[in-house]
Amino acid sequence: MRKPKTLAALAAGLTIVAGAWLLSRTGASGGTSGPPPNRAWDAAHEKIFLAGQLQRNPTHAPILLRLAQIERSAGNLQGARGYLEKAVAADGGQIDIRLELGLVDSEMGDLAAAEAQNRAVLRIDNRQPDALYNLGAIAANRGDLDQARQLWTDATRTGANTDAAAKAKTAMERLGAFR
Repeated sequence: MRKPKTLAALAAGLTIVAGAWLLSRTGASGGTSGPPPNRAWDAAHEKIFLAGQLQRNPTHAPILLRLAQIERSAGNLQGARGYLEKAVAADGGQIDIRLELGLVDSEMGDLAAAEAQNRAVLRIDNRQPDALYNLGAIAANRGDLDQARQLWTDATRTGANTDAAAKAKTAMERLGAFR
């Protein structure tokens, strides 16, 4: 008499486990196999949340930086620049803020401002590989390939396992192809 109850309980348990597994595979339980998240929707909600946080602390550099990144990814470079300028005024010593501002300046076509931001980063950390790579790209765009090679060599030397070093190495290889 105990065996049927045990078997029934075991069968019910297996059914629950199988159902949970099936739901996780189809995305019904919020698993990663469902449709991709709506990034625009997520960014809009994040932006609203961060704007509320910014009202409480208008000079909070990490919030300003994140808002700038959201604006930049949405194509609003002027809005991104505004947030970044406020972040620099609030905490000019943050490398990531100046690197982001340099990217925005570059995307807006203001290479002199982009160069100034990357040079400011190097005054904070003279071995910063992203700034070295960026300055190399600016030099290459100006036609100063010798300076570009030097900056990219420095980026690969100082940032051995970074994305900037990998990009610098690729850029130098491309320059070698054009000799």
